[in-house]
Amino acid sequence: MQTIISPIPDPVFSYPFFHNTQKTAFFDIETTGLSPKASSLYLIGMMYFNQEEEHWELCQWFADDYQSEPLLLESFFQKLEQYSYLYHFNGQTFDIPYILKKCEKHSITPSDHCMQILSDTASLFSIDLLKKIRPLKKCLGLARCNQTSVEKWLGIQREDTFSGGDLISVYSEYMQKKILNPQKADSLKELLLLHNHDDIAMMLNVCSLLLYSDLFDPEKYTDILVCKRHSDRDLPIPTTFSDSQNDQNNSNLQKTGYQLEQTDTTVTLTFLLKFSFPKKVSMSVCYPESNVLSLQQQANLLINNDQLSLTIPIITDSLKFFFPNYKEYYYLIKEDMAIHKSVAKFVDPSFRKRATKATCYTHQNGIFIPSLAVQKKSKKEESSNNFSPLFQKEYQDKLAFFRLPEEKESDTFWHSLLLHELPFFAKAECI
Repeated sequence: MQTIISPIPDPVFSYPFFHNTQKTAFFDIETTGLSPKASSLYLIGMMYFNQEEEHWELCQWFADDYQSEPLLLESFFQKLEQYSYLYHFNGQTFDIPYILKKCEKHSITPSDHCMQILSDTASLFSIDLLKKIRPLKKCLGLARCNQTSVEKWLGIQREDTFSGGDLISVYSEYMQKKILNPQKADSLKELLLLHNHDDIAMMLNVCSLLLYSDLFDPEKYTDILVCKRHSDRDLPIPTTFSDSQNDQNNSNLQKTGYQLEQTDTTVTLTFLLKFSFPKKVSMSVCYPESNVLSLQQQANLLINNDQLSLTIPIITDSLKFFFPNYKEYYYLIKEDMAIHKSVAKFVDPSFRKRATKATCYTHQNGIFIPSLAVQKKSKKEESSNNFSPLFQKEYQDKLAFFRLPEEKESDTFWHSLLLHELPFFAKAECI
């Protein structure tokens, strides 16, 4: 077995790991086939951050003979003991099961620490980049989700031009030339090492796509968005911005973390992001069918560098808020509204009747913003948010609306609205 250590250059696109980078490693394996029973493991590469040199470093364990397979595994596990997080690309499907099968063959028992990482399917310690990126295929406009396609989407060109399958014959030729033609064997080994090197080094760039995944994850939302609260003053809702206001708007964006542009038919929210995203992305989501909005209306999301813009339609109308627990209410026929039974008992019985789900409402006039969440009849009494009531035209409608808040509530409302709507873009159409 040979051990090769080499420095890794800084990635073109970086990812702000939300755990200790010094406890983070990446790995990839090279084999002579897909089946652990009918093929050999000839290379394991592991990348980690060298604290003294302050750069990423790659350690490759290379089998220069057919007896080195157990040594590769033991060296890998010994190194893995130092780390708590292991990144890979499709490792949960191929690399990790392959390694564990080889452990069975050679009677190698990984430590409890190593097994906690390798057996993790919840992506707490073992993070499969393919598993994280695949749900983003549609909204990012990815043709395919393999690593090479993701690198091309980022606009990165790697030095290596081989696939893992191409290198099976290269390794076989290396083993043949090792004694008869050492110079040729060395050049073949460089090809084998280069492919593994680029696969692992490029994962640092591929990690930048996790920013999009984190953005659509409510649990990680605040890790990505600049969310500034103001307790000492109220935030006004600006009117439509003119060109002369651009400098003022940029200043407001830096101060508050967001700005708002409002017309008679749309509102555009621009939020400041804590990190610069690798590529400009536009996506759209259509609203549930409704006779309130036109069929063409949709929500549009633009992510560009360190800013996110959400453009959504607004309407001025009179909508209904449907009370939960309709059995506790009476419907007033003349007033066309529902009131609680504790008050309704004072109303002449001829002017009231027991409310139904469809008549248990009160009217509200104002400016409304549609929600991307589809309303389901069986869950009418369940609130889909915890920051603002939902309004509808009629009880059976699938589309519901948020009412534009008073100025003093605007800061909390707009951030909460974005949090509520963002997950719906995870499977949006890229435009």
